[in-house]
Amino acid sequence: MHLFHYLGLLLFFCFFPLLACSDDSPPSMLPSSLSAKLLCKIRGESFIDNTEYFNKILEGETIFGFHFLPSLTLLIAKDMGLNLGLIWEKHFGHRKPWDGIKPALSIYYSAQKSSFIIGIFSLQDHALLEPLYLSRKPFIEGLYFKLANDKSYLSGWLNWLTLLSKKENQPETFTFHLDGAYYDSNNRIKYTIPFQLAIYHLGGQGISVKDYSLWSGASGLSLCFPGSFPIHGSSYLLFNSYVKEIERPFKKGWAQLHILDWQMAFLGVSLSYWYGHNFSSENIGHPLYQSIRIADHKVVHYEAIRSLLFLSIYKNWMPRPGITIQAVYRPYYDFKNRLLEYSFACKLVYTVTIGCPKRFQ
Repeated sequence: MHLFHYLGLLLFFCFFPLLACSDDSPPSMLPSSLSAKLLCKIRGESFIDNTEYFNKILEGETIFGFHFLPSLTLLIAKDMGLNLGLIWEKHFGHRKPWDGIKPALSIYYSAQKSSFIIGIFSLQDHALLEPLYLSRKPFIEGLYFKLANDKSYLSGWLNWLTLLSKKENQPETFTFHLDGAYYDSNNRIKYTIPFQLAIYHLGGQGISVKDYSLWSGASGLSLCFPGSFPIHGSSYLLFNSYVKEIERPFKKGWAQLHILDWQMAFLGVSLSYWYGHNFSSENIGHPLYQSIRIADHKVVHYEAIRSLLFLSIYKNWMPRPGITIQAVYRPYYDFKNRLLEYSFACKLVYTVTIGCPKRFQ
């Protein structure tokens, strides 16, 4: 393991100028460029996600289903609107046919490159790393904001999961995510300096459940080389820290993540290396990267060091505007446990807008 540790450090110093190249900011969730008084929008996705994992940190599962998100947008003013609709989250075999339907209501404000949303709304795309964010459901109950200019942006959202209930001895829980970056480019290269933060908080007064918070974050540098076959590289330093006492094998941890991505016209290939030492982002990020496994709110397995090598082969099709098909095959190797496993996923994403909107004059 020491050999791979030093190899990881060597990779870090070699690739520190390279960080995953992404869009300048996540795609907007708002119909801010539309001036129709009433607009009907349907967004949905059908998916299958299969993970052939048989390790002690995370066991695999096969999930397939759909997310269906119809909504009506009422333009109150030029920069303000009201969204009313529903969110239907269906995983086949997990619920009765009509379970998983939730009403959605939100109000938004959008001016130039800044925006604000409050209510229950769909969180579509984001730029957070997989170790810091695991999309468990297609909507947020809370608020979202974004501030941006020509060379930087800062966005974040608060997702309120449960409220305090003293009668049921239930604590309040929420997650908060922050995503920001500074970027610039010339004719041959584009660089980005990102910052990401994820917080999970459990608390409440007058109940027996002990309160605590978990902070996880990441930062680094990015270089992207455009062309016919763009090459992207990435290096991140990550950290985590528990606030207040909690029964965990460690209080703090750190990790490094390095990614090389090659986007060809017919296929995309990505190679990434993860080295984590006592790293945890429980209730926030993907469990596969973590040093602990949680069951019934207790640690049932612990590995101080996680050294993983991922290969991702992916393809995105857009047969027509508003329709995207995504497919990925992703094997990985666990150096410590000498374990080779894989996952694959396929997703159909579609968006339909009904109306005759015009852009603001």
